[in-house]
Amino acid sequence: MRLSTIAADSQGLAPPQWSAEWVQRRLIEAYSVERRLPQARRRLLVASAWPSMAVEFSDIVGRADGDRKDRFHSWEFTRLGVSAADISRMEQAHDWLRILKPYPEERLCLAQWAAAVAYRRSVRKMLAKRGWSRTTFYRYASGGAHVIALELNRQAQPVG
Repeated sequence: MRLSTIAADSQGLAPPQWSAEWVQRRLIEAYSVERRLPQARRRLLVASAWPSMAVEFSDIVGRADGDRKDRFHSWEFTRLGVSAADISRMEQAHDWLRILKPYPEERLCLAQWAAAVAYRRSVRKMLAKRGWSRTTFYRYASGGAHVIALELNRQAQPVG
């Protein structure tokens, strides 16, 4: 299965043992859950010492178009809801990337690919912006998923 054609929304039955494709699906699912979290709860943002502000609709009416669009986009995902089980699965999948600590290229490519698919961003544009080779990128991402699958099978982790 090609990495670029994995459907983020597809719900397949879990295989009997871990496979690279199933690891990829779980990582996409993890980043999709992260995407549905309210903007303040996403792990990609840097924490601030200032307390968060509650913003109401009337507060953003006079703002610039870009800021207003960002705020509406953030509110869009707060209504979708994320269960505690979803967050646990997300954290579990994010922790798998630690398995790739000895393989930094595979870790980076797999995480960037899964985030791009989940956030519905163009992988092609990301690769062009960073000057990365498409074939090398997909080889590293696929290799990282295989390493994770092998390690999860070695640890006898239940497939889920």
